[in-house]
Amino acid sequence: MTEATAPVRPRITVLGAGAVGGYIGARLFAEGEDVTLVDGWAEHVAAVARSGLAITGARAEEDETVRVPILPEDRLADLGPVDIAIVAVKSWDTRRVAELLRPRLAPGGFVVSAQNGLNEPVIAEIVGGDRVVGLIAARIGVELDRAGRILRRVSRGSPGIPVFRIGEPDGRTTPRIEALRDLVAKVDSVTVTGNLTGERWSKLAANAMRNGLSAATGLPIDAMDRNPLLRRFGIRLAGEAVLIGERLGLRLEGIGGTPAALFARAAEGDRAVLARVEEALLASAVSSKGAGQRPSMGQDILKGRRTEVEEIYGPVLARAEDTGVDAWANRRVRDAVRRIESGAARPDPAFFQLDPFGDTTTEARD
Repeated sequence: MTEATAPVRPRITVLGAGAVGGYIGARLFAEGEDVTLVDGWAEHVAAVARSGLAITGARAEEDETVRVPILPEDRLADLGPVDIAIVAVKSWDTRRVAELLRPRLAPGGFVVSAQNGLNEPVIAEIVGGDRVVGLIAARIGVELDRAGRILRRVSRGSPGIPVFRIGEPDGRTTPRIEALRDLVAKVDSVTVTGNLTGERWSKLAANAMRNGLSAATGLPIDAMDRNPLLRRFGIRLAGEAVLIGERLGLRLEGIGGTPAALFARAAEGDRAVLARVEEALLASAVSSKGAGQRPSMGQDILKGRRTEVEEIYGPVLARAEDTGVDAWANRRVRDAVRRIESGAARPDPAFFQLDPFGDTTTEARD
């Protein structure tokens, strides 16, 4: 089926006005686009409706307050037909939100998954495979600090790595993906990818490396990378996921500027490669960029919210069995976050006081 191009000024709805969705929607509205945010957190909706969405940037000149329209979820029908629906809710809420959107899409309208995890297939089941595209935020560093305010800890532009990557699930460059690229470029740097599946798995590996480890230890990214054991544990987590992706035949992209294959070779025991990856992570940690930044799962634990632990680690562990990869580090993190979410434990770096590249015992892997 041939996809229609987006209208000259499409009607854009952002479902999930948290850190990523709120930032994208506010920046698009500030650039003159027809945008409405929709969110389920009543306090946040009230704050934005009353005073606008306040964005505190990494630099003073990036601070702004945007009076972007916002509605609660139960008023979604007030919007009329939607040309572009950007879904930025937690992955565990994807199916419900897609069901809400299905009757709201305009002819030729489509859904953009701007989420962690592998959600395009779930959305496609509900709205149709020809009405879904993917958007990956590779380096955005945003946090919903409180109702009505978003912090961005990295400056716009992110030299060397596009902040956003967008693509069709089948890899084609279509008129609508070109129109979407031009829209997203108003938010920050963007590139079109013909390898959305590989990009998604690479982002999943990056999330496996960062999200659960932050949630389980209570630490931000730079603190984890400064800790020798946690730095190595993160490399092991990414390496296991990359090994799985390689065995699935995926074409994997870089993780934070480092080729994905290096994480896999480190996980396989190449000490020279391990040292190279460690050096890159430590160099980033000691710089001032993104100091104190927590990935979304680390933020969720601090705020007592449900995490995406199953949506991030579940696909890794399921495919580990299929590919014969021993993903014990990913399993250990998944289990630690589960315990913390259940109230049986608290975040603690002591969960990971072992060298994952040393003589790992069976007990340590359990």
